[in-house]
Amino acid sequence: FMSKFYISTAIAYPNAKPHMGHALEFIQADCISRYYQMKGEDVFFSTGTDEHGTKIEKTAKKENLSPQDLVDRNVEYFKKICSDLEISYNSFYRTSDPMLQKGAQKLWSLLESSEDIYKKEHIGLYCYGCESYKLEKDLIDGKCPNHNKAPEKVAEENYFFRLTKYKEAIKAKIISKEIKIFPEFRIQEILNVLDELEDVSFSRPKSVLSWGVTVPSDPSHVMYVWCDALANYITGLNYIENGENFKKFWPNDLNIIGKDITRFHAIYWPAMLMSAKLPLPKKIMVHGFVTSEGKKMSKSLGNVVDPCEIAEKYGSNALRYYLLREIPTLDDGDFSISRFIEVYNTELANNLGNLVNRLTTMILKYVGENMEGTLEDGLFKENLEIFSQNYHNFFTEFEIKKAIEEIIKIIDMTNKYIDDNKPWAVAKDSKEKVTQILFNLIVALHQIGILLYPVIPSKAKVILNLIGVSENKIKFDGNLSVNKKYTVKKGEVLFPRIENEKNEE
Repeated sequence: FMSKFYISTAIAYPNAKPHMGHALEFIQADCISRYYQMKGEDVFFSTGTDEHGTKIEKTAKKENLSPQDLVDRNVEYFKKICSDLEISYNSFYRTSDPMLQKGAQKLWSLLESSEDIYKKEHIGLYCYGCESYKLEKDLIDGKCPNHNKAPEKVAEENYFFRLTKYKEAIKAKIISKEIKIFPEFRIQEILNVLDELEDVSFSRPKSVLSWGVTVPSDPSHVMYVWCDALANYITGLNYIENGENFKKFWPNDLNIIGKDITRFHAIYWPAMLMSAKLPLPKKIMVHGFVTSEGKKMSKSLGNVVDPCEIAEKYGSNALRYYLLREIPTLDDGDFSISRFIEVYNTELANNLGNLVNRLTTMILKYVGENMEGTLEDGLFKENLEIFSQNYHNFFTEFEIKKAIEEIIKIIDMTNKYIDDNKPWAVAKDSKEKVTQILFNLIVALHQIGILLYPVIPSKAKVILNLIGVSENKIKFDGNLSVNKKYTVKKGEVLFPRIENEKNEE
């Protein structure tokens, strides 16, 4: 029996091209998804685009396009970055898709039948950047802290969702970890928001916003964008027909989101599901923002780095490695091209690339292409086991950066083992001894290839292919992978060094 694992990213807002923060979230989700695949779980990985709302309508108007044409164009950029970065999703949800719209309407009707939808006139401060109402105390100098703009005063009659009805229940589930939040320091932030919770406006009149999902019981209103966007996690599984995927994969095992949208995923969404009497997501993982040379990336500062350009120039696996290795998985981190080149040259070109090259060369020279043997007991084997187990434990807590540090320990230990044991000298005296040394090393390389697979998939496959391990043998359960026989061949340079590039000023 395979256990199932349903993992989702937040769906991206396609009012502009994808940026480094999108790349980070896609790559983190893909990495965790591949890790669970290696463990033999039945993984369903979804991503997609959140296509309704005021921002899309305004951007489309500015560009002289219909909202549908704008999202159809921009969605292609999101699909392209996914293919450029080797993102292996099973499903790409688009909220403008009729199946998702009908699913959102079905959910709305359930909220209504739980008597959690009511209509009222209200005046509020609306930030179009966040697509949400703000309280005075959320503002800094009268401006939204996320968008540095003053929200607009909006007076209209809306449908409201009785969020406050679920306040205590959600609080209890977060404290008891029935809804488990990673990292733990985000829990307090969410509890603070819960303390000041108000019911949330859940619709806009069509006279103000026409680009949205029609409220089923009142065609003069469209649903609030977050209502239809959050529903994607079930509507994309064909919830409307109670489809196979919905029955098999819901609830979500892991939802990966950015820190600016925690309230929607940890409060609004569980409340909506409780109202609809549906099971709640199990785990929510919150990542931070990617800065550029320490500053927030913004068009006005001209410091926006395009992830597709980096991937094209240096390879998708190099960008994946940097974002997973260098950015703290559950916090903010920085992208700078000089640091990128430094990490690439030191860790990928030198430590890993040279190891693969040296080792395959020595095996072919001193033993030949067919290697047979058993892994020698001792400290080397013991450390291999310890580091692999640590990697496994870190992944269970979604600490990808820390898991990669364990792979680096194996790479460093393996390089040191070569220097300490000098196979080239031993080969002069004893073929048997050199074969044992090289067999220990090839097992380490086998393990490195497996553990790197979620991080740099295509390069990991290349490494494993050089020692005769095929893709369908990429499995990991916390223990060492050891073959009795290996077939070794010589390969291309894995990561060519980036020669001293002057930053183009």
